Amino acid sequence: MAMFPHISLISLTLAVSIATSYTVLVLIEYVSKRKKGINRRSKLLSIWALGSGFFGMQLIGILTFMAQYQFTIRVWLLGLAFLTSCLLAAYVMRISLKDMHGQMRKAKHVLITAFLLKAVHFLGLSGVLDVRFNAISLDYYLLSVAMVLAISYFSFHFILYSNAVQATETQRLRNAGMMGIVLTLLHYTSTKTFYTNMALPEAASDGVWIIGTALFIAIIVILLLLSSANLALVDLNALETETELLQQVKVSENRFRTLAYTDQLTGIPNRHWFFARFRELIDTPDENIKSIGVVLMDFDDFKSVNELIGHDGGDQFLKHVVVRLQSALPESIMLARLGGDEFIFAVPNAEKRYLEQLCRGILAVMDEPIHIGEKSIASGISLGISCQEVDMLNEESLIKQADLALFMAKSKGKENFEFFSPELLDSSIRKQEITAALQQALVNGEFSVHYQPQVELMNGQVIGFEALLRWNSALGAVPPSEFIPVAEECGAIHTIGEWVLREACQQLSAWRREGRPDIHVSVNVSAKQFLDPEFAEKVARILIATNVPAECVEIEITESVMIDLDTAAALVEELQALGVKLAIDDFGTGYSSLNAVKNIQIDTLKIDKSLVDEVLGSDRSMAILATIIELGKNLGADVVVEGLETLEQVTLMRQYEVIGQGYYFSRPLPADKAARVWDKYLEQPDGMFLPTKRRGCGTSILNSRTGCSMHRFYIECVKTQR
Repeated sequence: MAMFPHISLISLTLAVSIATSYTVLVLIEYVSKRKKGINRRSKLLSIWALGSGFFGMQLIGILTFMAQYQFTIRVWLLGLAFLTSCLLAAYVMRISLKDMHGQMRKAKHVLITAFLLKAVHFLGLSGVLDVRFNAISLDYYLLSVAMVLAISYFSFHFILYSNAVQATETQRLRNAGMMGIVLTLLHYTSTKTFYTNMALPEAASDGVWIIGTALFIAIIVILLLLSSANLALVDLNALETETELLQQVKVSENRFRTLAYTDQLTGIPNRHWFFARFRELIDTPDENIKSIGVVLMDFDDFKSVNELIGHDGGDQFLKHVVVRLQSALPESIMLARLGGDEFIFAVPNAEKRYLEQLCRGILAVMDEPIHIGEKSIASGISLGISCQEVDMLNEESLIKQADLALFMAKSKGKENFEFFSPELLDSSIRKQEITAALQQALVNGEFSVHYQPQVELMNGQVIGFEALLRWNSALGAVPPSEFIPVAEECGAIHTIGEWVLREACQQLSAWRREGRPDIHVSVNVSAKQFLDPEFAEKVARILIATNVPAECVEIEITESVMIDLDTAAALVEELQALGVKLAIDDFGTGYSSLNAVKNIQIDTLKIDKSLVDEVLGSDRSMAILATIIELGKNLGADVVVEGLETLEQVTLMRQYEVIGQGYYFSRPLPADKAARVWDKYLEQPDGMFLPTKRRGCGTSILNSRTGCSMHRFYIECVKTQR
């Protein structure tokens, strides 16, 4: 005779099964998402609650059948059943942390879980009933085995699902209801496995206490399960909030990182990105990277671009430039903007030939003008290249070397590229030494002014002197061609240039006080000094302080000053208002010769020595020189031909009625020696045009009466100068 479940306890069994299933699903999701972030107390509480659910579900299911019968409780077996249910709970929580993919791994977990479920049920039954294995119903047993395997498989399938997708509350409740129904059927099927062929126990006189006990156990277990599930859900919600906040923080960090590492004007990486990437490249151990090359570039005259089209136009110009530069570089090379008009990129394992190819490509794409509005802008670009082996790599020195190479590329004519070399480093050290020495040169009295006469070729009279700066430096012989550019770059040229002008005016004032004939003194002025807005005021103060007439002072400037004609014209007008004369030096060697004189009134045109050197034996060169002389005279200016060193040159130039200057007449000399040369020309102005034999060094200056004494004097001057 078979046993049947008590009708009043079936719903109670179902409620506990659903609560247990719901808690199982919640805790599985909670553990799989929290992983190792669960503290030990929460983990033990979850295991105890879930184990109580498994045990209570089994016990109430058993009591459902035993409500009308007498039975004897075996506490130790029930205790063992509870421990087994806790072991089942711990195993379920533990495997939820592991990888569930793979058929063999999944089958192992399903079998172990099914075995523990059956063990809990068997121990629970043994705790209240004398189980006899010979009474097992094979049909019910196979059915219960199939059901417990199905439940286990479903649970692990949900673990995979909950790890991949966020489960909603509706999904949890639906799945818990389905599992609860199946678990209830499993209890009854498993119980039927043993009760079907067994003799019924004696009927109980009163089964109310069993129902009450089952109800009490159900309430306690459900409350414990729901409390544990609620705590897990609260923590899951907190985890979701935390995850969202972390994602927002991560998005913000990425945004800030993008802003911090991106140039806002051009959209390419900025200097912060470049140096971070460069350090990453250095620190990354990659045996394939043997060397790193850096190419630094900037525009040769970006300031004039801004002045021509404004800063907004300059920004648009840079955007177009970036597009062109990127088109000349492979995708593997990232261009970065250091700031202003400076750009840089790094090339791992860079060979010289490859870097040359990249630089030529960049120069080629920058040849074409860039159209901004209605204007076409052309601005040359220069590049400096440095390359070091990884084993000897130093970030700071590599960038400095590229910067030094860039400076040398600009010094050699711009729109060019230059590789760093030890010779460049020596040049840089030399430049630093000169810069440091220049700071103290005036204080230490190391500068002096030498004077070279300018002679009227038609009558042999000295009409003026050119004042030339000399530096008696502790570094040794430093020619003006070397220290003047350094003085311009470091800003010392303003103080030095003002000192030279004052010295020349003081010397001219001294000669005037000696009663000498009126002459002028020409003083070279650098472009930076001339373009100083206060330059005219400084000249006026010096003229007043030295009591020198303005017409006796001539300011020499080069053609390059005339690039900005508007500014130059205004400064020229200020000087001419003072009465100071203006000379264009080195005429014919620049790139704007005609532009320099067509709109500005000049007093003197000085023809460079390089043109004079080529005229003897070259009709073409002579024709060019004659044209320039004629141009100067047509402009109403005096023409000074520099670099006359031989009698043949002097004789040739004499027919053009110009002013001569050069070693033929005298080297630049200190003021006292220059005055002695002047005196000789005053005594015998025609002697310089008569041929004589060479004696010693230099060309003789003599005639039939005074030639010997003048020749000895000239040789003495030359030796003194040397």
